[in-house]
Amino acid sequence: MTIPVCCFGEVLIDFLQDPQQPASFRRFAGGAPANVAVAVAKLGGNSQFVGMLGADMFGDFLQAELEHYGVDCTATARTAAAKTALAFVSLNNEGDRSFSFYRPPAADLLYTMAHLPAGFWRKRGILHLCSNSLTDQAIAETSFALVTEARAQGWLISVDANLRHNLWPEGHANLALVNKLLAMADLIKLSDDELTYLTAGQVAAEWLNQLQQSASWIVVTAGSKAVTSYTAGQQLTVAVSPVNVVDTTAAGDAFVGAWLYQLSLLLPQNTLATVIQNQPMQRHIISKAINAGSLTCQHFGAFTALPTRFEWEAS
Repeated sequence: MTIPVCCFGEVLIDFLQDPQQPASFRRFAGGAPANVAVAVAKLGGNSQFVGMLGADMFGDFLQAELEHYGVDCTATARTAAAKTALAFVSLNNEGDRSFSFYRPPAADLLYTMAHLPAGFWRKRGILHLCSNSLTDQAIAETSFALVTEARAQGWLISVDANLRHNLWPEGHANLALVNKLLAMADLIKLSDDELTYLTAGQVAAEWLNQLQQSASWIVVTAGSKAVTSYTAGQQLTVAVSPVNVVDTTAAGDAFVGAWLYQLSLLLPQNTLATVIQNQPMQRHIISKAINAGSLTCQHFGAFTALPTRFEWEAS
């Protein structure tokens, strides 16, 4: 028995630069929340995507891809009022990315609470989202309304900061909005550079301590360096083994997907407090999440690069 992992936000087309032909770009399905939904589904979990697609050929492709990997799309809506978002992704020699987004306008920004299907809140689950659904006032209002209702229904809230500064009108993420969302979360994933930005000069340990007053479990990744886990005033680090990196696209989303998938298996019989108080269990969960990210780094693309359950369990 598992609880559902429902991922809200953007799903888009990643046009990834071909390392062998830098002037060529290959089409892949992507978008951080959609990647997490597919990561959970490919591991065998119960995942759902909540968001809006354009009524265009890219929207058709993305919905077909989500459904192909076993993601429930009953809460996915379509619109002719805007096109599906696009992202052009260039890679450096280490496989790290830089983005050029064609958003806004984009269909994913038009989702409202009215688009949720009847009975959506019937089963307790995990609602996952990231800061890219705060970049426009209307979608920010939807994001906070979803989180507020999820909390009222007894759901857990998962937030990956996933800062993409060039998506914001000001050219940088709005600290007040992102911190407001983080303060409503039970589970938070940050990268080390996001932690630096969000602390805005404050001592990181003090900022994390304040955030832990509301969040139960905070995880900070640092690329190929160790992952640090913070729970209830405790801290542990888990090493990352070196791998041959081809493309870091969706590696963080694979980490989050494996993290949430494992929790979706444990929470029907355990409370979150029970899980995080068990340090060996916590370390195991983080290690398996790292493995999912490492496997993803060794392949090109997003949905296609995310590991299957067989690949992940063998790692």
